[in-house]
Amino acid sequence: MAEHHRKRPRQFKVSLYEEELEVLERKAETASMTKTEYVRSVVLLGATRGRTNFSKEDAGKIRYELNRIGNNINQIAYQANLNCGVSKNDFYILREQFVKLVGEFDEIVSK
Repeated sequence: MAEHHRKRPRQFKVSLYEEELEVLERKAETASMTKTEYVRSVVLLGATRGRTNFSKEDAGKIRYELNRIGNNINQIAYQANLNCGVSKNDFYILREQFVKLVGEFDEIVSK
């Protein structure tokens, strides 16, 4: 099942009322899938999950925020390794930025 490069030799035909076909098409479109992908997903997973398509701008925003957080983590780790300790303020700033990033990520994914 995990081999995506091979052709599937078996076909399955299903008869639907017009309304049922419309529901299938709408659900597949909502999940950003073809009807075939949608049905296969329901068969294999019992449910479907839509694809997440990030724009280049969205991906750039996520990359920027991750870089900022990584930079802060490196600065805090550097200070901790110098035995200077890590201030609560540094920790809370990092935590706030992480929460902000997760919020932005959730917003982008839910688009």
